[in-house]
Amino acid sequence: MAKKKSKASAKSNEEPVINIVDRRSALLEDDAVDDAEANIEDRLPTYVEKLKQEAEEKDKRLREYIAAYKEKSGENDDFRKRLEKDNDIRLDQFKANLFSRLTPILDNLNRAIQNTHSSKDLEALQKGVELVAKQYARELKNNGVEQINTQNRKFDPNTDEVLMTEDTTDPEKDNMIVEELEPGYIFKEKLIKAAKVKVAHLVK
Repeated sequence: MAKKKSKASAKSNEEPVINIVDRRSALLEDDAVDDAEANIEDRLPTYVEKLKQEAEEKDKRLREYIAAYKEKSGENDDFRKRLEKDNDIRLDQFKANLFSRLTPILDNLNRAIQNTHSSKDLEALQKGVELVAKQYARELKNNGVEQINTQNRKFDPNTDEVLMTEDTTDPEKDNMIVEELEPGYIFKEKLIKAAKVKVAHLVK
């Protein structure tokens, strides 16, 4: 009996066991997660606003480019219209100047025709017509029109037109212009009228 009592008293003298769980680290982790989520939520509106601002700036620049392009196109259209108008004015002035030089020739030709009714002098009529022709040729030359030279040269398809051919047995005369049937004219190196010619053709 004495042994049982001693065991019971020993158990009663033992201190109770207390288990302590440290939850501070878990709380800290939860707080860190909450802070991170809050930071992300705080940053999202700022990022969206930044994207929106960039989009607005790009849209603004695009509108400015379009406006500048339209303005430049309008200026080009105005310049083209002014240029066309100036060209028309210069062309009309050129025509008026040319016609003012040609009308006296027509007057002289009409006078020569009228003289045929009152005069039987064919020689005088011939001289009158020759004077008109020379006056006309002079005005053409003064305005930059030149007669094509067909003397002592071969046929050139760029300036000549063959109306007739003449046979030849001389190889050196092949394709040479034999006769000018109608004169040709050029204006500032541009063909106005081809010279109509007779050309030698080699016959074997």
